[in-house]
Amino acid sequence: MDSLLLLPNRVRVVLEDDGQQHYSVDGKAIPQLYAQMAAEDRQLSLSGYDVYRFGGHELDRNNDPRIVAGFFRELFQRYDILLPPSVTD
Repeated sequence: MDSLLLLPNRVRVVLEDDGQQHYSVDGKAIPQLYAQMAAEDRQLSLSGYDVYRFGGHELDRNNDPRIVAGFFRELFQRYDILLPPSVTD
């Protein structure tokens, strides 16, 4: 678990930042690693956590930060969390 957000009304959100280490070894995809990650996601979901994964490339400094900002706007909207006007512009 990379990050855990504790939101109002006992909502628990897990954020995962997945680089190659989550599914490969020495640049080679390893299906067992991916299967283990998927099983961990299922267990977290069954335990009451909402799990959201980002590919490492999405969070790269060279990518558009609006990707992540848009995600958080939608996430907070889903749970009726008000954001200050400067964040919603």
